[in-house]
Amino acid sequence: MKETRILVTGGSGFIGTNMINRLQSEGYQKLLNIDIKPPREEKHRQYWHECDILDLEKLQRTIQDFQPELVVHLAAKTGLTRANLDCYAENTTGVKNMIAALRATPTVKRAVFTSTLLVCQMGYIPQNDTDYKPSTLYGESKVIGEKIVREQKDLNFDWIIIRPISIWGPWGDEPYINFFRSIKKGWYFHIGSGHYRRSLGYVENAVYSIYILLTAEQGKVRGKTFYIADYGPADLYDMAAEIRDQLKARRIFHLPLTLAKFIAKIGDIFRQRGWENVPLQSFRLNNILTEYVFDMNHLKQVIGEQPFSLKQGVSRTINWLRQSNGF
Repeated sequence: MKETRILVTGGSGFIGTNMINRLQSEGYQKLLNIDIKPPREEKHRQYWHECDILDLEKLQRTIQDFQPELVVHLAAKTGLTRANLDCYAENTTGVKNMIAALRATPTVKRAVFTSTLLVCQMGYIPQNDTDYKPSTLYGESKVIGEKIVREQKDLNFDWIIIRPISIWGPWGDEPYINFFRSIKKGWYFHIGSGHYRRSLGYVENAVYSIYILLTAEQGKVRGKTFYIADYGPADLYDMAAEIRDQLKARRIFHLPLTLAKFIAKIGDIFRQRGWENVPLQSFRLNNILTEYVFDMNHLKQVIGEQPFSLKQGVSRTINWLRQSNGF
C-alpha cells in the first residue's frame, strides 16, 4: 500500500469515481473524497466526506485534518443554462476557497485544478494557455477560475491546470451514455453525411493521465496547462459503428441536416422552458457538426502511452452499462 495521502474533490462524480478507482488500482488507500453528494460507487463510501467547497471554514478544517500531499480538484458547477455567473460560484469562489485551504496545509505538494475545453468556443484552437474565447457563462466561469490559479504568488505547492475534452466511459453522464443507449435501441441517426473528427477522451485514459501528472517530475508539469483526451481524434461515425458492432444493434441511418436543424430548434424551446438535457438542441447540434482536433503531443510527452484503445473503451463502457443495468 502506498502511503501518500491524496485528496479528490468531486470524487463522487463521473471523472472523480474513475479517479478514485485508478488511485486504488495504483495501491493508494489513504484517500479523501470531498463532495456534496455521496459516491456513485458504494465501495468508495469509506473515503467520502460531505463538504461544500463554498463553505470555506468547513473546507479548511476538513483538508487540514486529512493533511493531503496530492490534490485533484474536480468539484465544479456544470451545465450551460444557468442564469448568470453567480450560479457558477463553485468554479470561481470555490477555486479561491480551495487555494486558501491548501495554503493553510503545509503537507500539500501538488494540486491539479480542473478547467474545461469551453474556456474557448467550440472549434476555436487557442494559441497559448491564456488565449481565452468563451461563448458560455460556464466557460467564462472556468476562465475566471484559471486566472485565480495563475495569479497566485508564493504558493507552497505546485499547480497544474487540466482541460478535459469530451470525456466518456463508465460512470458517465449525458450525452455519451445516451449515445450508447440510443444506438442499442436503434434510435441513433448519424446527422448528415460527414465523418466528423474530434478529440475525445475515454475516461480511464483521462484519469490515468491525471495520475501521471500528479506524480511526474516537477520540471515537466509545474505551472502548465494540459488538455486531457486520447491522443488520436475519433471519427464520430466510425465510433458509432464500433458501438453498433459490439452491441449487435441495427444499422445506423442518416438524418438529413435540414431536419436535424429543425429538431434542434424545437429542442431550444424545450431547453428555454427548463429541460436542460434535451437530446438535441442548437448548441449540441453545433457541437456535433464542429470538428476540433487538438495536438496532444504536449500531454503524450509527459504521459507516454495511454492504456486503452477506443475499441477497448467501447467494450468496457458496454460491460459497465450491462452490469449497472444501464441498458
